[in-house]
Amino acid sequence: IIQNRQAISARISLLGITTGLKNTAMEWFGSNDVQLHSSQRRQCRLEGLDMFESNHPNYISTNSQSFDDCLYKCSWKDGCNAVSYNSKTRKCTSVQRRSGLMIYPVRDTYSTSIYCSSGWSSFEGWKQCVKRDVKLGSGHTLATASRVASLEECVSLCQMTDDCTAVTYTSTSCSLIQYLSAGHTVTSPGTDSINLKCLVSDKPVEKCMMSETVFSNQYRIGMTRVSDLRKCVEFCGNGVKGCEGVSFSDSTLSCEAFSTRDSQNTFRDVNYSSVSLACIGISES
Repeated sequence: IIQNRQAISARISLLGITTGLKNTAMEWFGSNDVQLHSSQRRQCRLEGLDMFESNHPNYISTNSQSFDDCLYKCSWKDGCNAVSYNSKTRKCTSVQRRSGLMIYPVRDTYSTSIYCSSGWSSFEGWKQCVKRDVKLGSGHTLATASRVASLEECVSLCQMTDDCTAVTYTSTSCSLIQYLSAGHTVTSPGTDSINLKCLVSDKPVEKCMMSETVFSNQYRIGMTRVSDLRKCVEFCGNGVKGCEGVSFSDSTLSCEAFSTRDSQNTFRDVNYSSVSLACIGISES
């Protein structure tokens, strides 16, 4: 453990963080569990490590049949950004911070941030979402890191940083951005930008679809008309600030974007189906 902590410290130093990053999991880069290669899906599950954080308002601890079931429940819960699951007790614990308040070794326990796997879409997904020679012109810059080796690694750093939803990357810096609004871009040669929520758009939606349900109107933040549920998910991921879930009607082709993904904020409506973007993010491509 001591040796691993030394590796973690060295990794953080190599990243060259130029502003304070609180509530991040940069230390995960020091673990072999996270592989930063675009040619294969990363192993996001941390084995034998527990994320501890029991003092946030959305804290839940419940029973789940499996790690995947625990992760699925989190993806439909507002405020849940990571989980720890004990395979022996089947206890599923939600965590608000993407890396928890602290991480410590516990047997039979597995942990992950729900954002860890969300950036791994297909090659076509990356091709669609990466904006070449473009700098994002809106949003709050949370931090800037130097000596980040690739856009993929920059995205991975964003995934582990609380509130990060987009990145702007050059050969010399990686900027982590919060609350990206669509359409605000600036031409900048040599700069690549990406909105992380865009990356879920080519993943399967079927496993994450709740039939005959619609999210509550009080959370609605956008509306449009599209041809199918997939296009509705793209609308949410690409163009609506703060969008967490969508409801789509096959009969009217109405697509509604919401600031919630909580299953408790849905109502029965036979004309609609609803999807959580976080749920799509944890699905296999």
